[in-house]
Amino acid sequence: MATVKRTTTVGDLFIEFGNKEIEIYRIAPDGSGALKRVDDIQGTIREIAEEVGFERDYNISYRQYVARLIQHINGLESKKDYK
Repeated sequence: MATVKRTTTVGDLFIEFGNKEIEIYRIAPDGSGALKRVDDIQGTIREIAEEVGFERDYNISYRQYVARLIQHINGLESKKDYK
């Protein structure tokens, strides 16, 4: 099976969704490109979803929900509707 990674950036956060886990990193504000891993994944995902107006669908798995959230954010980015 092929490895699929989805990524997006929201503000100072970088979200990476791989085959095994969801990882979120905070991007250093000094422009160095350094990343610091965020420990509270579910809380951060909830905050991001609320910020972009994406509601939780309890009929799908959490992983599917996060994948769709990333697609939603990337769609907003491509439309330039998101700040």
